[in-house]
Amino acid sequence: MMPERVYLDTNAFRYFGTAFDEATLPADLTDRILISPLSAFEVLVQLASEEGDVVLRQPHAIRKWTNPQRSGLLPWPDDMLYQLWFRKLPVDDGFAKNMQDSFNLCLATESVDILKAEAEKHKQVVDSFKMSTAHHFKDMLTEVRKGPGKTFDMTEAWFLGIANRIHADPKSKAVSELLCSLSAYHEFEQSKLQTALDTPTYNPLSKKNRNDIFDAEQLVYLGDNSLCLLTCDKGFKKRVKQSEQAARIITVPREELLDAKKVEVLLRKTMHTAGAASTTHPPAHSLQ
Repeated sequence: MMPERVYLDTNAFRYFGTAFDEATLPADLTDRILISPLSAFEVLVQLASEEGDVVLRQPHAIRKWTNPQRSGLLPWPDDMLYQLWFRKLPVDDGFAKNMQDSFNLCLATESVDILKAEAEKHKQVVDSFKMSTAHHFKDMLTEVRKGPGKTFDMTEAWFLGIANRIHADPKSKAVSELLCSLSAYHEFEQSKLQTALDTPTYNPLSKKNRNDIFDAEQLVYLGDNSLCLLTCDKGFKKRVKQSEQAARIITVPREELLDAKKVEVLLRKTMHTAGAASTTHPPAHSLQ
């Protein structure tokens, strides 16, 4: 079954900003694009360090390639994991609405200063999340390195880590069920762990490795079988080969995402754009 909707990793998100600076994606396709908060926030943080006209143009271009009234912002990864585990929404602590309001302000503002101020808030959220996930990985790596082997099946530790992360009882979910929902995420994490074990000097807290750990979080959304990830990063395919979800990681050359016409062709080729959207997807926050 072809995926019905698409979300973008950070680089693809930014390239769309260039492709649709002047062009507009047809409405039947904009309705099919959801926004990863990881990508959106990281791009806004990056843009805030650039010249004012670039800072404003790329966020505003989002309105040309997604439909704010019918698509929106995907849940934060922790909330997505909660939904996949419990099959219901997490308790509303206000974080999602604050995230939505902040992002909407970035889309609406004509002030570089306001955008940069909001981007600084996003930077704190993203940096904290990157450091938190890196420390979780570091703790697991430290324990694994105490063992005798040079390979390690991280499945149990990975499963318990997710349960702890969303405050779930591990006994309430079968490992096999979560593996089925998050097979690409698990395979990426297993590959990343093996790389760390093979590299004595590997430091999870380095900037490069923190970013690699952050990238893995994008794969959480593939737990929704209506979604596919659009990326230029070949690293996803290198790490995810066995999972059935690998087919929903669409890797294309950068040049294809910088050209509006090529993007339209790519999306029509990738997604099934006729009929109703899947009813199994997690709710997204409307961008209005």
